[in-house]
Amino acid sequence: MNHNDLSKKISSKLYLRRSFSKKVLNLIYDEITQELQKGNRVYLRALGAFHPIERPARRYYDPKTKTIKIKPSYKDITFNPSENLLKKIKTKKTTVARKK
Repeated sequence: MNHNDLSKKISSKLYLRRSFSKKVLNLIYDEITQELQKGNRVYLRALGAFHPIERPARRYYDPKTKTIKIKPSYKDITFNPSENLLKKIKTKKTTVARKK
């Protein structure tokens, strides 16, 4: 599912214009992004938590130049799903078509 699919579902279920649902989604994305840039954790009860982390610098071997290089530290995001989301995913039954 991508941004357009999600905005279509929101607009059809809540009887909103699609342009309005896109604006709401963009607002949500922007707020989450701003909080993560500040270094704050974002917790959405039904979904899970986004954590900004700092990955340390590390050394790696470059096989092309056959030298050891240093990858600088960088910021990254981790996501921990909520227990409710995990339960919903694990309890959903999937059917598999069998070949005869």
